[in-house]
Amino acid sequence: MLTSTDLIRIVLVDDHMMLVDSLVSRFHRDTQIEVVGTATNADEGLSLILETEPDVVILDVELPGRGSFDIAEEISSRLKNTKMIFLTGYLSDIFIELALRVNAVGYLLKGEPIESLIHAIKKASRGEYCFSQSVQERLVYDHKKNRYSIQSQSMLTSLTSRQIEVLRHLARGKSVKEVARSMHLSEKSIDSHKYRIMHKLGIHDRVELARYSIREGLTLP
Repeated sequence: MLTSTDLIRIVLVDDHMMLVDSLVSRFHRDTQIEVVGTATNADEGLSLILETEPDVVILDVELPGRGSFDIAEEISSRLKNTKMIFLTGYLSDIFIELALRVNAVGYLLKGEPIESLIHAIKKASRGEYCFSQSVQERLVYDHKKNRYSIQSQSMLTSLTSRQIEVLRHLARGKSVKEVARSMHLSEKSIDSHKYRIMHKLGIHDRVELARYSIREGLTLP
């Protein structure tokens, strides 16, 4: 665990450059935080994170490429000492569930002041949880397991993180070929995921799949 005199090394992954520039500028004014790199998509972000092994990673929920939860699984399994905070505009139960599933310690909304994020980074570096108040209200804490879980459950919790990413792409009207290209997977693999997703959700129509995704907060209408 970091001591009070250690610099907190962070990597920021978000495809909104104005936000990234604003955050980096503010972080530079804090003597406890060192930005070791930024990236604008999931693939570049993963390479940078594995190379630099930062103390804290800040990830947007919506990233081009493989997707944020897909790379978060790899970060969690390969870098045990790196803490993850999701920073997003989505207040969605399934995204909160996925964040907890990949052992993220934070889920903050982009409507929060920058000072809230700085406070969260410092808490995360100490291994403490940090959530926006509206996120906290959706969680329950298990004292025996020493971890949080989402109060409500939906059929989406039966899907893997990768299947959620595939579903989000499909719900936006992308073809199997386009999804495969975005996620760096084969078309056969995407087709297989598509079949399993529809089977698990009991949906057999692309239009209804899109409507369901909007209702569950996976995509915007």
